[in-house]
Amino acid sequence: MSKVVVITGGNSGIGEACAWKFAREQYTVIVCGRDHVRNVRVCESINREAGCAYPYSVDLRSPTELTDLFRRLTLDHPPINCLVNSIGIDGQSFTMTEEYPEADFEDVMSTNVSAPWRCMKAVLPAMREAGRGTIVNVASLAGLNASVTGGSVYTASKHALVGITKAVAKEYAPYGVRVNAVCPGFVSTPLARHVLGSKFDAVCASQPMGRVCEAHEVAELVYWLSSEAASYVTGVAVPIDGGFRA
Repeated sequence: MSKVVVITGGNSGIGEACAWKFAREQYTVIVCGRDHVRNVRVCESINREAGCAYPYSVDLRSPTELTDLFRRLTLDHPPINCLVNSIGIDGQSFTMTEEYPEADFEDVMSTNVSAPWRCMKAVLPAMREAGRGTIVNVASLAGLNASVTGGSVYTASKHALVGITKAVAKEYAPYGVRVNAVCPGFVSTPLARHVLGSKFDAVCASQPMGRVCEAHEVAELVYWLSSEAASYVTGVAVPIDGGFRA
C-alpha cells in the first residue's frame, strides 16, 4: 500500500513540483487548491506519466471547507502519512506598511498562517496515534529575514509559519511526528515572475549562483525532509537560497 501525501497549493509552482516528486516516489498524491481546473490538469498529467494523484478543490482559508476536506480524506485515503503546506500568497508586493490595505493583510495571514496551521491541526491527531508522520511547511527566506518584495505583512506571515513549525515540532517529537520548514529564496515560479515582473532577470543575475532556484530543487528538499533519510531531523527551517544568506 502506497503512502499518502496531501499537498496544499499543489497545482502550481513549488506545490506542483512536490506533487510530481512524491508521485515519482510512489506516493498517492492529494492535490488541494482553489482552482479546480488546475487541480485536475496537474493530477491528469501525473496519472498519465508518473503515478497516482487525486484533485480536491477547496478554499483552505475557509475553516468549514478545510474541515470537510480532511473529513473526506480520512475516509477516501487513510492514513495521511505526509502533509506539505505549499499554499501561500505574496500580498501587495512593494507596498509600504502605512499604505498596506487591511483586506490584503487579512488575506495574507489567512492564507499563509491560518490555513497551514489548521491543516496541521487536522492531520496531527492521527499521526500522533500512529506514532509517525511528517509535515513540511513551505515558508520563505522572509521567514528568516525581512522581505523587500513582500514587505512587513508577507515577512510577518512567514516568520509566523516558521515559529509554528518549530513549536509543533517540539510538541509532537515525543510521538514520532516530524515537522520542518523549507525557506526558499527567489524561485522561478509563476508567482515570482508575476511579482518581480521586469525585475526578474536582474534578480537572477544578482544571485551568488547567477540564477534563481527552480521549483523542482525545492521539491527535492521537501521530499528528503519527509523521508526516512531525515528521520532525526525535526524543528528546522532550512534555507534553500544558493548562498544568498552566506
